[in-house]
Amino acid sequence: MARNRTSPHTGHTATGNVRQVRIQRIGAVTVYKRGRRYYLYYRERGRSVRRKVEGNIVTARTLAAKISAGIGEGAPSPFAFTRIDVCDLIDAFVEYCLEVRGLRPRTVERYTAALSHFKAFSEESQAFATADGVTAAAVDDFVKWMRRRRRTRNGAPRGKEASYTDSGICFILSTLRTVFNWAAKRRYLPPYSENPFSSLPMERRRRIEEHRQEILTPDQQARFFEACDDWQRPIFLFLALYGLRAGELTHMLVSDVDTQAMVLHVRSKPEMFWTVKTHFQRTLPVPGALDGLLSRLIAGRREGFLFLNRNYVEGSRRPVERFESPRALRQRLEELAGEAQSSGAETQRDLLRAVGPFLRSMGQIPEKRVRQEFMKVTRKIGCPELTRAHSLRHLFSTRAQEYGVNPILVQGILGHASLEMTRQYTHFDVEAMRQGVGRMIEADPALKGLLREAASPH
Repeated sequence: MARNRTSPHTGHTATGNVRQVRIQRIGAVTVYKRGRRYYLYYRERGRSVRRKVEGNIVTARTLAAKISAGIGEGAPSPFAFTRIDVCDLIDAFVEYCLEVRGLRPRTVERYTAALSHFKAFSEESQAFATADGVTAAAVDDFVKWMRRRRRTRNGAPRGKEASYTDSGICFILSTLRTVFNWAAKRRYLPPYSENPFSSLPMERRRRIEEHRQEILTPDQQARFFEACDDWQRPIFLFLALYGLRAGELTHMLVSDVDTQAMVLHVRSKPEMFWTVKTHFQRTLPVPGALDGLLSRLIAGRREGFLFLNRNYVEGSRRPVERFESPRALRQRLEELAGEAQSSGAETQRDLLRAVGPFLRSMGQIPEKRVRQEFMKVTRKIGCPELTRAHSLRHLFSTRAQEYGVNPILVQGILGHASLEMTRQYTHFDVEAMRQGVGRMIEADPALKGLLREAASPH
């Protein structure tokens, strides 16, 4: 085994066939170059420290100056970090999302489910224990491990098992990338080190999968609504007409409908511990054709959920309380939250668990129920492969732009933060493209004439 023939602080050092050259000394820190890499040597708290620098000589000198100044002032080195167990890091991130960022519990549940796979992998593989031990090679091994796993749809205890899709694995990896970016800011990782999840090899394949999003064809759409019963039809009509998210529909109140201004408000309900995904409140127009349906849904009520669960509509159950104003409902929910806090509830998730049963007793439709009912109807029309009620949101975006609605208006109705997201929800088929090209030709007489001339024999 080759050994260093000189001390690293005396000048040139030969390690194997690689020469280590001292560049300069900046205060208490010495800058060295070994091969193409730069290193810093210094003593901190009575021990020798050797750190690799990610960057060029300018970066190395800048860091050396910072470290030297810190040593002189007794401050910790910019390379210092707190080592943390991977599982503890994930738990800390989940708590941060829920308690600091105030993300919706449903969103946090998705993150928790995604991150649980990496927890299981770290415990099973024993390849690393702490977050700073996760390498790009470990990420590759994790992807291989995920490809061998099977799961039932939506984590159901029973049902047909299938492998994870590239899109699903990519969501897990992108969530971990966010976790490790957060960890770097909290100094749980060595500064200047690269995030092992910074490059997702399947990003392009995920985009391909998302582009293949299945939506109802015009014929399937007609058969779908014909197959709906009287309770299902208003729910799915609103989802398709406005591209609403299921949670936006199930949290919509009678007071969100302004019959004077003929508008519908989509807004967060902090008293229910629920927020619109993008936190953007939006106001949607109510066309005259919806008057009759809205009157039927409101049924003379002053407040309560606009869309009620089936057994409340069909009369087998009634809401436990009737409210005459939005303020009365808010006060009742605040009372329930206060009682839960007095009983020891601390987190937003705990408070939601306390308020949730009351919301259900008021006739709120569970979000998962919307998907279950959607699948019942698609099976009825012979399209069991269509399983996501969220595809009606994609259907709205696609149809709206096929009919020539301004993309910025579509973005506003959907509540997207960017046009790029709206683009991902739009899926044109060949017939729609053919009609678009045809309209362009008809609108341009000069182009139409050129085509006619090119087609005629010379």
